[in-house]
Amino acid sequence: MSPASPALKARQTLVLASFGVSAQESRAALDKLAEEMALALPEFQIVQAYTSGFICRKIREQGLFAWELPECLEALSEAGVPAVCIQPSHLTQGEEFRHKLLPALELAEKLGFAGTALGEPLLSGMEDYPALLHALLDSYRLAHGEQLVLLGHGSPHEHNPVYDKLQAVADAQGHGEVHIGVLEPSDRPDFAAVLSRLRAAAQPNVLLAPLLLTGGVHVERELAGAGADSWLSRLQAAGFTVRADKRGLGELPLVRQLYLAKARKLYSLTKKPSPLGVSLRTGVRWTPWRGDRVSGG
Repeated sequence: MSPASPALKARQTLVLASFGVSAQESRAALDKLAEEMALALPEFQIVQAYTSGFICRKIREQGLFAWELPECLEALSEAGVPAVCIQPSHLTQGEEFRHKLLPALELAEKLGFAGTALGEPLLSGMEDYPALLHALLDSYRLAHGEQLVLLGHGSPHEHNPVYDKLQAVADAQGHGEVHIGVLEPSDRPDFAAVLSRLRAAAQPNVLLAPLLLTGGVHVERELAGAGADSWLSRLQAAGFTVRADKRGLGELPLVRQLYLAKARKLYSLTKKPSPLGVSLRTGVRWTPWRGDRVSGG
């Protein structure tokens, strides 16, 4: 028997769209973010959907319910939802944003909602980089002289410049103790680049942490695994004393506040009469609300 989908009301809805994670304990961070969005934006019904079909199938194999984003939008349309906003939890405007979220917005427009809107990922405008950096440093509270290595996912297909930008902002603001890398070995900044920076800093203690929304396999194996190929093991083999903080970004309250700010910004855009458009700086795209805005129900 398939698990039942959530009951939907015919009221305007914000979809928290994530790549997804199959480990139940890691999904708690997404659930917490959705709960906080519901409190911050009572005008909306909040639902969750994933952009990874593979992750959805893994969750369903556990006997749990999970929506792929297109399925979710179709269900909202069938439930009579008048307007829908999609707020991504993705870190960047990378491949997943372009290949999954932008088509989802087009689907939402075709389904005939009175209003549709797509929000920004966490790192969009240049102001987002110092905001994330400060949230991370305030969350981790490094010991004196301790170095912070943050590891994003990276891509085997194309280089995403956001990691270079975040490193440049950290350096420009005098945070030479922060070092950005990616787990994907064919992308950069790679292990060799981070190791070179750490050796130049000449400090023995390192805090290793994910630049990922949730934990899961990437953190347990590639970042902090016991195997010789993990970043933890390789840094220890290079002579550093390493501790790992396995919490994903979604488990850090200060970072969740940044996501809430993105959702509030998206809501503010929907209240302004404006033509269909795309902001070249941020990638935000919206259509005006048509007809009477429905916020109750």
